Amino acid sequence: MRDVAVVGAGLAGLTAAYRLAQAGLKPQVFERYPVPGGLARVIEVGGEPLEVFYHHLFTNDTAITALADELGLGDDIEWLPSKMGIWTGGQLWDFATPASLLRFRPLSWPAKIRFVIGTLRLQHSQDPTPFENVTAAQWIQDHLGSEVWRTVWAPLLNQKFAEMSEEVAMVWLWRKIWLRGRSRSSSGMGERLGYMRGSFARVAEGLADAIRSMGGSLHLADPVKRIDSSEGGGFEIVTTAGAVRADTVLAAIPVPDYLKIAGHIIPPEEQERLGSLRATGALCTLLELNQSFMSYYWLNIADETMPFGGLIEHTNYIDRSRYDGTYLLYISNYLFPDHPLFGAGKQEVLDTYLPSLKRINPAFNTSWIQRSHHFRADYAQPVVTRGYRQQIPSMRTPMDNLYLCTMAQIYPEDRGQNYAVEYGERVAKVMLEDHHAG
Repeated sequence: MRDVAVVGAGLAGLTAAYRLAQAGLKPQVFERYPVPGGLARVIEVGGEPLEVFYHHLFTNDTAITALADELGLGDDIEWLPSKMGIWTGGQLWDFATPASLLRFRPLSWPAKIRFVIGTLRLQHSQDPTPFENVTAAQWIQDHLGSEVWRTVWAPLLNQKFAEMSEEVAMVWLWRKIWLRGRSRSSSGMGERLGYMRGSFARVAEGLADAIRSMGGSLHLADPVKRIDSSEGGGFEIVTTAGAVRADTVLAAIPVPDYLKIAGHIIPPEEQERLGSLRATGALCTLLELNQSFMSYYWLNIADETMPFGGLIEHTNYIDRSRYDGTYLLYISNYLFPDHPLFGAGKQEVLDTYLPSLKRINPAFNTSWIQRSHHFRADYAQPVVTRGYRQQIPSMRTPMDNLYLCTMAQIYPEDRGQNYAVEYGERVAKVMLEDHHAG
């Protein structure tokens, strides 16, 4: 494994390249964007970096916090209180504590009791296997009741998975609830979330600097067009800037991108298997406002008539003084990339959202908007269906010395920065094991 190429400079690819460099290798990292970080890339607002897709940490996100410590950034993670709400039945409700659930009138008292008991059961369940071959729709209706399903979980899952929401396996929802419960109880601080001063892009920048300092290199704004097998072994990486030979390649990219650049060199049955994996894309609109939109940091939208799934007012979590006094509101939407809104222009998306924003806050009008930004990620949320464990792509591909690290492998946890780091660590370990064994 003398010459190593890593395709993708998101946190997974950078973490893997960092560990390979620490082992004495000199990885070359190729990235389509002009900056490293992938989904953690940033823009500037008021002179301060801000993620284009909202980010925070839970207290049990130990992989990324350990890496931040290693890079000398751990002390810059702030653990701050947050406030969560839910929009349902045409109203805003607090929705983060047992006391708020008691005041949540959309559920009857029997449904509230079943909701609490069922949630506690999920938080204390250690074994994923009972949840792997049953849908969330079926399990929730059987154990929490149809009222809880209709009022809370059906609209929330619909906003995340669209027409595939009733096919999502319960293991996906169980793990989210389990991890969230552990985050609250293990912190000793109640509901607190972590944010890095100066944005999480600093982790990507720290990794990139460390890779370069150990003899590796980053080729930014240089997307890979093809990965070809070379005569005599190894691979040829074809980019916009030219071609590079490598003995070993790690593709740390979404499955569709991997199939696009390397599908022609993997067996047809592997192409078909990977091609069957589904994922929704992320459509994220960021509004710079001259006043606050709501009192919550995070507002879940449990209303299938609304055209988006969540509102995140970043400056109800991080003080707006960092952004020159600007209020920052993310509008989160998960859609399959063939949905008409996913490919629409910024103004069309904003025009679609404005009436619903006004439903939530009747005082809101367009004079509040100072600037708007519009971001897309074609592959953002893998759809975890029943029996997904058997569908998970291997990090070792059928091609010798070609490795894959992708969001679709994260299981049973949900994707996120922490697991990008953890799986980057895992694939580097696999690659080094094979290197030493060979």
